[in-house]
Amino acid sequence: MKYESHDQKVPTFEAKGIETVRKDQCALTQKILLNALITIFQTQDIQRVKEYLCRQWSIIHTGCLPISDFILTGRVRSNYRGKIGPVQAALARRLAEADPGRSVQNRERLPYVIVASPGRSFKLRDCVLTPGELLLHWSSFTIHSQYYATKHVNAALNRCFSLPPYNVDINDWYDNAPKPMKRIHHWPVTRTGQSTMISTYFGSDTCVICHKKAKADGGSKVIVCQSCKSNLNSVSFLAIQNLNQIQYQSNQVSQICRNCNGCIENSGTFAAEEPVERKGPIGLDKAVQKDRFKIVSPMSTCTCIDCPVTYKRHELRESEVEALSLCRYLKLVED
Repeated sequence: MKYESHDQKVPTFEAKGIETVRKDQCALTQKILLNALITIFQTQDIQRVKEYLCRQWSIIHTGCLPISDFILTGRVRSNYRGKIGPVQAALARRLAEADPGRSVQNRERLPYVIVASPGRSFKLRDCVLTPGELLLHWSSFTIHSQYYATKHVNAALNRCFSLPPYNVDINDWYDNAPKPMKRIHHWPVTRTGQSTMISTYFGSDTCVICHKKAKADGGSKVIVCQSCKSNLNSVSFLAIQNLNQIQYQSNQVSQICRNCNGCIENSGTFAAEEPVERKGPIGLDKAVQKDRFKIVSPMSTCTCIDCPVTYKRHELRESEVEALSLCRYLKLVED
């Protein structure tokens, strides 16, 4: 925290060589470390820093942060001495095998994200994706919150706050901090479109209207409790109103892309969906059922991963999918 003149009342933060300015670190670590250091410099109260970090860890595990905060960039070399190399090298090889024209040059920086693995036996290099791939399959993968919290955020904080006079163990704070845990996870799907995890056969047990516990309706991901079902007119109004607001926001944000790239952009040009034909049991007359939907155009016309509007449209599209599912559940819109 530096003062450059006698008249300066508020100091400015300047960093050299730490994670707040390093290119190979994600924006999440940079923001949390920067705010933690400014808090301790201005207040000299380590308890204030602990309260701030507990709030940030809770936000990380809720999964409400944009994907842009979790993007890492690492240099890729042309060869490694008898080793497989880091995760970005494994990603570069996989991209080159799928498309030879997409080969990464020597010492080129490759952006990537780490997604949650479905088991302990999975290695870290098996859980690395490009930001575009994560947007493409957002219903099949989720960000590895614990990895980012422990290996990046906490590691950077430990290098600063484990020094005298504070001598704080950030990992001990993290273990004792309250963190929300998700009960339903989404994992990679097979080539036939079926999920590989048993959790997909269980429905949600939280009402989407009042957010209270309710009895799950088989394998349905959308559930409305009996109390809300008793007032169907009010629930229908809230569902339609929520859908209209989300679509209005999507059109407003897509206007930015339209002015930038000159293409037709609206809420329907980002991740359109169509019904999926699912075969029924053998011997039944109705062998095909169209009660599931899949994404057919997962990106917009512009696929720039450095633009925050791309991730904002992705966030709004996720909300629109949930709102449409509720309307279909209430039979307010046609499939």
